[in-house]
Amino acid sequence: MPARTERIIVVPAGNGQPVRIMRFPFWWDRAAFIEKFKDRELDTGNPIDWNLAWLLSAAEAAVWNEQGLAEFAKDPKSGDPNVQAEMRQFGSLLRQAAWVIVESNEWESGLA
Repeated sequence: MPARTERIIVVPAGNGQPVRIMRFPFWWDRAAFIEKFKDRELDTGNPIDWNLAWLLSAAEAAVWNEQGLAEFAKDPKSGDPNVQAEMRQFGSLLRQAAWVIVESNEWESGLA
């Protein structure tokens, strides 16, 4: 089975602000995300790999983020200062966003 990697593209609401590309937040449940937004899944049309994308408004992404944070709070790693800083930074980006694009790309690991 091919491996997958996900990333988040945060499109800012303000003109002249940079677009941010980040890894998929580890406090987001990938399977639950895909299930929740499966009706909005887009195949990007790559003829070789199965690559997908989802477009969320900033408000939708912020709600999903809050749910992920609440669930992740049960994990011992949630108390790590570096993890907390990353979660705060991501939340701050979402507050300044207009749109959030989630991409899932297939890649071959070379392992059989």
